[in-house]
Amino acid sequence: MDVLSPRIEQLRLRDLLMLEHIAASASLRVVAQQLHVTQPAVTQALRSLERAFGVALVQRGERGQRGGGLTPAGAAALQRMRVARQELLAAQRAALTPDVALLRLGVLPLTMYGLVPKALTRLRAARPDIHVTLHEDTLARLWQRLDDGQLDAVVGRVPMRDELSQLPTGVDLQRVGSDRLVFVAGVRHPLANLKRLPLTQLVDQAWVLPQPSAFTRQVFDHLFVGAGLTPPVPVITSMSFYSNLNLIADCADLLTIAPASAAHKHAASLGLKTLPTPKQLQASDVVLAYRRSARASPHMGALIAAFAE
Repeated sequence: MDVLSPRIEQLRLRDLLMLEHIAASASLRVVAQQLHVTQPAVTQALRSLERAFGVALVQRGERGQRGGGLTPAGAAALQRMRVARQELLAAQRAALTPDVALLRLGVLPLTMYGLVPKALTRLRAARPDIHVTLHEDTLARLWQRLDDGQLDAVVGRVPMRDELSQLPTGVDLQRVGSDRLVFVAGVRHPLANLKRLPLTQLVDQAWVLPQPSAFTRQVFDHLFVGAGLTPPVPVITSMSFYSNLNLIADCADLLTIAPASAAHKHAASLGLKTLPTPKQLQASDVVLAYRRSARASPHMGALIAAFAE
């Protein structure tokens, strides 16, 4: 087990969290006002922090005086301290409810069609004492919440090359499944029974699509751009695959793009038809992401095992 240096062990939690106030206000004077202490007291606490960590955490001005901005070392330390604060809050909840283990799981909506429900069913059978809270969001926000310690794990797709910078440090990725995107229509749509469907025939159709920042929308737009076509402008924008599938089921002129698992699950109940979809929309791997330091936790181990099955 790693041993903390005596200087770090002597630090107070209030001093550690002071970096967050400094990062937010960029002024030691303002920090002193927020903490209801004198500015010399803030300066002294900062000196103790820097001696304990062995590096400068706050930038100096031209005269050698501390400014308010954090150094790169200070920013890196603050990020880990935010995680530590979330872990302290989790420890407090655990102490108040020792018979219930809490797992905070972030999920992309596309993973809720089969993959996550099946894994959580296995988890409940193996560990009925574990309480899971689900948080659905975009992948970028899920990575940020995992990095901040607000989530214990994330189930999402494999990051694209330009998204790797968003991936938190110290995170392990475990492949747990795959899914692909398909074009979907209601059975009453004029295109529902076609065997071939060129992209040129889809440009002027009425579409229900996710917002432009969503991965699915970006893949959709790139497909048309790659073919030299202008991507269709949606008549309805919605982030919920389930909502979109219900919309195309009731509106005979609408099309959407959705995970194949979602289209298959609701095909019979809603009256849906998967359209001929270009091969460029290949299957995307789905991964379970978790902080490496949390792998030894029995709760995380149970979650990993549930997905591995």
